[in-house]
Order: sequence, then C-alpha cells, then structure tokens
Amino acid sequence: MDTAPEITNLQPGPAIAIRAQVPLAELPAFFGSVLPELGACGRDQIAGPPFARYYSFEPTHIDVEAIMPLRAAVPISGRVQGITLAGGPAVQIRHVGSYQELGETYASIEHWMEDHHRQRAEAIREVYLTGPTVPADDQVTIVVQPLQPAG
Repeated sequence: MDTAPEITNLQPGPAIAIRAQVPLAELPAFFGSVLPELGACGRDQIAGPPFARYYSFEPTHIDVEAIMPLRAAVPISGRVQGITLAGGPAVQIRHVGSYQELGETYASIEHWMEDHHRQRAEAIREVYLTGPTVPADDQVTIVVQPLQPAG
C-alpha cells in the first residue's frame, strides 16, 4: 500500500556510505553486511534511518550505495566513505508493504514527475524505517526522489 506523493525539502549534511555493484540476488546480504558496518562507524553521530541510493539496475547487477546520515563527520576507514548529502526539494511516497512491491511506488513517482514537469536532481533513495526482519506486510520504506528546483 502506498500513500500519495508529497513534496519535501531535504536537508544537506554529512553521511557515510558504502557503494557497490551487487547482483540482485545478493542485495539482502549486501545490506546485511554493510548496515552494521556503517552503524559501527557512525555510532553516536547517526542522525536518522539508513537509506540506499540506486544508480542503475542492470541485468547482471545493481549499482547501489548504502548510506547512514550523520550529525557530524566521523573518522572513516576501510570501504566506508565520507560523503555530503545535498539538500533541496524532493518528492516522496511512504510505502507500506514488501520490498518486492516497491515497483508500484517508483511508477507513482515517475507519473507525478511527468504530471508536474519536474526533473531528477540525483539518484532515487529508499529510506528504511523498518528492517528486513519485520513481516513483509508491515515493512515501511520512504521512497524519495530529489528534484531539480522548480522553474
């Protein structure tokens, strides 16, 4: 079940991320390994729920970046990278249900952008308000598409 698209304003700020090319079947394992790693790195500076940016969906792999927003920059090591999140307008939809049903939410955002003549500013985000251990019907994901400023 999806809610209606709504406009929001993303706040800029520091974050930590791990980006990889991952086969679709290995996506759950990727998140299962990187989210604890990002959490350990960010510790008391974590400013919100984890999210992913999806750069491309290829037949053999997905170009994905797992991100943890921060209140302040932290020392990084290994495969963790420090990044700065851009602020600005975005359209978002709150999706309740299985991750496998997110395609409908993506389509709703695409239709909204076409109807409102808006353009993407960067890769789409999936903000995970619940984890994969929650029953599929109760999973909550906010799908966020950053937008170019209007006009």
